[in-house]
Amino acid sequence: MEVSFERVVDNIYALVIWDTEWKSYNNCYFIIQDNGVTLIDSGKGIHSKYIRKALVELGKTPEDVHLFLATHGHEDHIEGSSIFKNAKKFIHSNDNNLIDSHELSQFNNDLEDFEVIKEFEYDLVGYHTPGSVVFYHRPSKVVFTGDFLCFFGDPLSKDGLVSKGDDLRNEWVKYLRDGGVSTEQLNHFLGGLKKINQFDSSVMCTGHGGVLVGNIKEFISELIDVGVQYSKRVSDC
Repeated sequence: MEVSFERVVDNIYALVIWDTEWKSYNNCYFIIQDNGVTLIDSGKGIHSKYIRKALVELGKTPEDVHLFLATHGHEDHIEGSSIFKNAKKFIHSNDNNLIDSHELSQFNNDLEDFEVIKEFEYDLVGYHTPGSVVFYHRPSKVVFTGDFLCFFGDPLSKDGLVSKGDDLRNEWVKYLRDGGVSTEQLNHFLGGLKKINQFDSSVMCTGHGGVLVGNIKEFISELIDVGVQYSKRVSDC
């Protein structure tokens, strides 16, 4: 199994695991702080051994993870969190019905909890799931977009895991221009992009595949423009 573990910026690290079942990279992110580790997403349960290994490389253990934030409730983003016995775990309540009752008991749905908002801003974007959330880490200017905007099933950029990723950006522009987001969902999707653009992001960490560095607001703005143009073109037909 292909696994990459790489520093993104400052005290943030990306763990990217190739999922042979779903034919995609699954991502999770470690934020190292003085009082412990915050983890954003966690992969599937079968990926827990890679999380443990990454923590060892950082000189940490699962017991050092004090905060877990899920971008949404799909199994490839929350199952691995079961190993964090000391962590407060958060997910948006709109995704409660995606989680069985035993797993749900681990989560505190109040994202306004001080543990979250002291370093993060967040917004509900939906689209991928009803409870899909983007998190913005203020100290590092990193936005975590989950699967709302990601590279599911795509190879990593030719420039590496953490890069400007022009090839990945161009593929997303082409996908949107060619109608990859249905007309029924397009306005909702564009609304989510506008929410992402309210953050002063310099890095975009997605739920699957490449991590983009630099000109994030410009990239999101381009997607918005392309989506608006596509919507007008469809309306005129």
